[in-house]
Amino acid sequence: MTGNDETKPKVSRQGAAQRIWLGGSTEFAVAVLGADATTGRVGEWRARIGALYLPIIGGGVAVMVVALLAGWSWLGLIAYLAMTVADWVATSALARRTVLLHRMRADSATRNLLYGAAMAAVVARDGLEVPASVQLVVLLSSYFADLLHRVAARSLARRQPPMLFVPGGRQTPEAIRYARIYLNAHRVPIPLLVIQLVVAALVVVAPRMDGGWWVWVAVAGVVLGLGWAVVESVVVRRLGAEQNTERSVAELMEFLDRWNPTHIVYMSAGPGQAKYILNQWLGTFDRVPANGIVVVRESSHLGQIQPTRLPVVYAPKTRHVEELTRPTVRIAYYLANAGRNVHLLREASVRHVFLNHGDSDKSTSANPVARVYDRLWVAGAAAIERYEAAGIDIPRDRYAIVGRPQVDALAVGPRTGGGRFTVLYAPTFEGYYEESNYSSLETMGPTLIRRILADYPDVRILFKPHPNSGVQRPGMIAARVEIADMLAAAGGDHVFVDPASPMTLYDAFDQADALVSDISSVVTDFLYTERPIVITNPRRMAPTDFVETFPTQATSYLLDADFTQFSTIMADILGADSFRTARLEMKRYVLGDLPDGPLAAFIAEGERLAIESAHHAAGIRNQFRVKTSRDDSLNESELSQDD
Repeated sequence: MTGNDETKPKVSRQGAAQRIWLGGSTEFAVAVLGADATTGRVGEWRARIGALYLPIIGGGVAVMVVALLAGWSWLGLIAYLAMTVADWVATSALARRTVLLHRMRADSATRNLLYGAAMAAVVARDGLEVPASVQLVVLLSSYFADLLHRVAARSLARRQPPMLFVPGGRQTPEAIRYARIYLNAHRVPIPLLVIQLVVAALVVVAPRMDGGWWVWVAVAGVVLGLGWAVVESVVVRRLGAEQNTERSVAELMEFLDRWNPTHIVYMSAGPGQAKYILNQWLGTFDRVPANGIVVVRESSHLGQIQPTRLPVVYAPKTRHVEELTRPTVRIAYYLANAGRNVHLLREASVRHVFLNHGDSDKSTSANPVARVYDRLWVAGAAAIERYEAAGIDIPRDRYAIVGRPQVDALAVGPRTGGGRFTVLYAPTFEGYYEESNYSSLETMGPTLIRRILADYPDVRILFKPHPNSGVQRPGMIAARVEIADMLAAAGGDHVFVDPASPMTLYDAFDQADALVSDISSVVTDFLYTERPIVITNPRRMAPTDFVETFPTQATSYLLDADFTQFSTIMADILGADSFRTARLEMKRYVLGDLPDGPLAAFIAEGERLAIESAHHAAGIRNQFRVKTSRDDSLNESELSQDD
């Protein structure tokens, strides 16, 4: 935990907009190569080009129209160079608007073709039909070469083996080779771009060249472009050859077998959710004595993963999961209910444990899908009773109370760091179903911040919205931007924590004297600190109905959407904190009564279940499969060691 106000991020609306995610291979390239390599070591000026992408392209189009009407090839060349270079930089930097265009099938190669065609039209209008024809020939051949490369890259992605990923560190040479190929398939490759720019410049600079020279320019452009595509296709084909992928898999499995993993931490979810699902558990697994591995199914998670001592393996295909379930694996931990979980749940010799990524009164914390897991490790008695109240019949012996190991290092009691009284506003996201939309961000968020700024100028605001806010409702993004703007305008030490910030939720907890949030696991985790909690009621439920539906909020201050009790609540949390005694009792009910702490309980339960799982695996007589090394029986020495 940092808990240091001096390291707070600067308030800015940058990052308040929702990120647009690309396909698997491009996200893999972004994660592996990192921001600098992905954007060609983009400096501040190049980042600005990405931000000004639409004005640059719009201005370029306007200039190109003027050049076409007047027949001014020099002016057309300037517009062409500006648009082509700006587009390449913005595409490489994954500027939001270029990503949207890509998703609309107007990819970088298509846009580049249009710019070049407009340039050729200007040259022809200037009376230079032969040079214009040469430029078109070279442009079309380059587009075809680019198409060949993109097809080869897609084919390579389908054959990609599972690969190690090093969060925050230097990636393996093999991963870098794959990533560079994928990145060049997303943007116009530099060799093709150079060929097009050189030919365009020649068309304008040397229009009176002898006709024979133009033939050689065309031949050279076509041969160089297609030659590059052929060479690159050979490289891609060799990299993805069966013997190479088999060798890569064998080396990875040999490494993992030396690591001797006893458990798998399985990550599968919607795009980019590792930051709040996987990362909150990595610190716990780093402190577990037994070795494990992290298996990540979607590439959009990779770039968000925090450094960890555990090997992280990107496994996009079902067979990869089968290969990664090494003979020593005894437990599989699941952090979310995802469709791809079944690819690992099929392993009968492993005990499957559902951890979930949080504990709260959300409907997602009482999901009937939980029946498929062998064990459910929950925070406290409240979670067990939540499942039972929802009519989900699971035998009590399949539960284990382990608290929330993530909060083990949080400071407990009133904050002692000094400084202004700080309110953390941490609204949840809107969920994927209307029944699980508990968020106050869109309906109450801006009003809440406006009221605090106006009525309590001495209170510092820490605003940390859920990273996924806006995945279903654009109004969430608008509210996030509005609040970021308000905090920036207010000045001082207010903080907007955008999704790219290094500040974690638990860092924010250590800076907060009180929390305002929605029905979410944020409230459960903050309960550990024993500080005041204000829970929002955006649906305007009657107080009795609210507590009946969300029983763990009985000791939180209830803030209605009309803000009638706002001043009373603020006076209490700034002063007497009348709910404190009841909140301490709720803490034991929600987070368990664990004398040695949640981390110790988590480790002990893992050791016990690993022994049980080993005996279970040894008793399996037939899995009705083609035999592999994975299905070899557990040897006696391992069983005696477990005993």
